[in-house]
Amino acid sequence: MADLCKPKFKELSSFSNVGGAPVLRTVWDRFDFSLLLSQSGIFKVRGVATWILAFIYVVGLINRCQSVNALASFFNKDGLLQGMTGIQKVTQSALSRFLTGFSKWDVFNRRRTARLQEDPDTALAEGDVLALDDTHAPHPYAKGIPFLYWLYDSSTRVYTWAMNIVALHAVRKNGVEYPWSYAIWTKPENDADKKQSKLDLAWQMLQVVRKQVTCRLWVVMDRWYFSKPFLLQCESANFDWVTKAKRNTQLFRRMIEPGTGRERFVPIRPKDLIREVYPMLMAQTNVDVASVACENIYVKMPKTSVNRRGELSTKMKYTPIAAIVGKRMKPKESTATTDASELVNLNETQEADEVAAEYKGAYLLLSNRYDALYEVMGAWLKRWRIEVLFRTAKQELGMLSCHSPNANHIHAHLTLLFTAETLVRYIAWQQTTAGEEDCTHGEVIRNLLCIRCRTRQAVRFNEKGSIVIDLDTPAKCFARLIHKLWPTTLELRWFEPTNAQLLGATA
Repeated sequence: MADLCKPKFKELSSFSNVGGAPVLRTVWDRFDFSLLLSQSGIFKVRGVATWILAFIYVVGLINRCQSVNALASFFNKDGLLQGMTGIQKVTQSALSRFLTGFSKWDVFNRRRTARLQEDPDTALAEGDVLALDDTHAPHPYAKGIPFLYWLYDSSTRVYTWAMNIVALHAVRKNGVEYPWSYAIWTKPENDADKKQSKLDLAWQMLQVVRKQVTCRLWVVMDRWYFSKPFLLQCESANFDWVTKAKRNTQLFRRMIEPGTGRERFVPIRPKDLIREVYPMLMAQTNVDVASVACENIYVKMPKTSVNRRGELSTKMKYTPIAAIVGKRMKPKESTATTDASELVNLNETQEADEVAAEYKGAYLLLSNRYDALYEVMGAWLKRWRIEVLFRTAKQELGMLSCHSPNANHIHAHLTLLFTAETLVRYIAWQQTTAGEEDCTHGEVIRNLLCIRCRTRQAVRFNEKGSIVIDLDTPAKCFARLIHKLWPTTLELRWFEPTNAQLLGATA
């Protein structure tokens, strides 16, 4: 039987619950987020640099701190974060002033996406996808916010006070993905002629994207965004669109009369088109998603031209489109991480005109790229990634935990949440490309970023003045990634001295 000695009292402040913070800091420095915050006009608060407060808030989001008070208490007990930032204590007042005192978060978000286009890993190239969708963020604690309304949530089938957030999510061919931008829908008070819809917000966001990226991109969206004027706007900005056909979408099949050679356009319902190719769909085996392309399908699109009087007139003309019938053949274990699960009707309660065209689990996809039929389905399957973004933002990063009535605080919360999501997504992608097995969003947070650790001084003679961090064993599966992204210094700085260039004297 072992003898039990009397306890000894030691200071245990060296323990931390965010052992992966140095890895997070490496990616933070890679994209120069500290510099971008300063360039956006966000400066010190009570003597503390705001880029330090922003990093603390990002770590708090990843650690699921539910309030500013909880974040301040968490930081003041974490020795690793205190050593990284060089600050021993952060007050709730300083964090609150930081979140409510600045309004240029849209400037920082544009600089963030512009900086991502300078990095070869995250820069969008031709053929990459922008997923467009919106979500409701319930906020029942501040009914006086100008963009909070009594909205119907189709997933829970109840009305609630919520914000309607329109978002863009970038998905590259190499597998890396990150949230691009967001916009909150607002309802006009009096002037009905100036009503701004979610389509207007989406078009404004795509115009900002076009200022930073000039290559041809896919825009994938659900059937709610099937608006012909909006689709023409996307085409005018060199965007290729993919969406799901509604039940009442008017389609036409081009046919040539056998005797006269006359061209005819015969109306056909989307459901009848799906039913027609369904046997060919079911004949495909050993595939996750079966698809069949339908040729000679047209839709009427508005075209503007000048008439004989010199006036602009708009007429509906037959326009060829790509029509792809798809169906998920093999059920996956987890629909949350399966791109093909987008082909499943997910508990949607829309009006009759908004219901998707469906026949025995098969759906009809429409796109303007009738010349690239095989690329349409691949682009559409990436639309599900924005649904995963909303799920992870709400369940793992606290998207719904901001209960402040201040509009600046809400914008700061959403912008820094998109920043945190960018960091986590990039780390997860680095783990996949490092030759290891795929890891989920939650595994990166639980087993790497929010892993328990202990800091201590190095005892070897040649490591005098060095700090050693002992990580808990669940982080061992990320050993190769940690070795790749582990920084050489502990302190969080405004810039990396090894990347600085000295300018010689000129006079």
